[in-house]
Amino acid sequence: MAKPYKDGAGWAYRLRVAGRDVYRSGFKTAARAKEDMERVRQELTQGPAQSGLGPYRTSLGVAFMDYARQRLPYLKGADQDSRRINRFLRALQLPVVALSPVEMEKEGKRVYWEVAFVEECGRTVRNSLLAHRVTQAAASAESDKRRAGLARMNMADVTTHHIQAYLDALRAEGKKSATVHLERSELRRLFRHASAVWKWRHAGGNPAGADLDMPELDAGRDRVLTNEEWERISQALLEYRNPHVAPLACLMLETAMRSCEPLTSLRWRDINWTRRVLELPDAKTGRRLVPLSPGAIVILGELAQRAKEAEEARQKKQKRQRKPVKPGEPYGPDARVFPTTYEAVKKAWSQACKAAEVEGVRLHDLRHTSATRYALEYKGNLPVIMLITGHKTTQMAMRYINLKADDVVRMMHGDDTDKGTLPAGYRVNLAEGLSTAVREREAVRAGENASGTEGASKPAEVAQTVRGTPQTVAGNLILVAFGRRAA
Repeated sequence: MAKPYKDGAGWAYRLRVAGRDVYRSGFKTAARAKEDMERVRQELTQGPAQSGLGPYRTSLGVAFMDYARQRLPYLKGADQDSRRINRFLRALQLPVVALSPVEMEKEGKRVYWEVAFVEECGRTVRNSLLAHRVTQAAASAESDKRRAGLARMNMADVTTHHIQAYLDALRAEGKKSATVHLERSELRRLFRHASAVWKWRHAGGNPAGADLDMPELDAGRDRVLTNEEWERISQALLEYRNPHVAPLACLMLETAMRSCEPLTSLRWRDINWTRRVLELPDAKTGRRLVPLSPGAIVILGELAQRAKEAEEARQKKQKRQRKPVKPGEPYGPDARVFPTTYEAVKKAWSQACKAAEVEGVRLHDLRHTSATRYALEYKGNLPVIMLITGHKTTQMAMRYINLKADDVVRMMHGDDTDKGTLPAGYRVNLAEGLSTAVREREAVRAGENASGTEGASKPAEVAQTVRGTPQTVAGNLILVAFGRRAA
């Protein structure tokens, strides 16, 4: 019968149960060591069946490999998780996680990534970077040491004290509070998965849980684009060679969507023109409906018309060349509304801001701007705003509503005369910022109407054919010729 014994300044025990050797130490008294020993014995003999070798024979690094294999395929943002996990795997010189994007379903779940493990080859560092790499290694030496120690420990032996020491090392090295919280979250998810899926129980609960001393999160961004700034940026976007950026930025301001939602998720089939919503099947938070404002309807209608014309031109060209006509692109139901990449859009936005001499505004700040605008328009009606933004909690929604004291003063006094300083889209039509291209197109249409051209559109209403269904756009909205360049 195993008994606790004196080990240095504390007490320890050794136990062999069901072919597993358990060694635990650091107990202040023999009674506490015996209590823990009985708990472990009961867990290994009477608890639920555990997966793998169990927490007493599996290191944290190896557990991260199994976790990555089982969990990361279903996480849309798994590329960020893989970078944090790989730092633990490198500490043990284990193969690292390599992700390949896929689109499929498995057992009723959406699969985003195929997970593989690859051996990393040694990197060749240029002589000019050697000094920089040495400085980097010295700056993170303590956290690297703590991370390697955690990676080598068996899961059952990891305590809150060990994780706290690792997080404290990150803080001492000057890492941002958000980085520290993300590292803690990765460990917390690992232990939660081990408990829920592998049935690995841990003494005292999740060691990366609520008992840690964490730094306060930095205040979120509160940059809001003004109407005057949008007018200058939108003109620069029209002059940019990528024709998709200007309508994308407009749509983000009108809908408060994340850039990834229209870029990667939005297909023509997702637009419900009757209900005036976007039916996104796979947004960041899952399936959601995005309400479309009148301005958003105009933007999408113009894009649909342009895509339809491009499709018709392509089919005519194929017929002239006597080639089989392949329908569906670029205006098929499965075609993307914005066939471009985030990197291309980000570059265009950066260059447009520079040309417009607008500083300190990022592409994601359009979401902050839109949420703030709708908070003013709907008098802070949070249920309405959260339906527009797609946030699940009021806490997250409030991080995007960035009202200033000046906004409140204007509301108190009913003073909106200086519209240029208001959030972009509030009290103005966003398409006004593209006035040069708009006037050019409207002038052409006005000339056609005056000459009695057959089929010309009436000024009061413009009929658009979208997926074979006529849609009517109110006459007080402006159709923007996004495909044209500003003069």
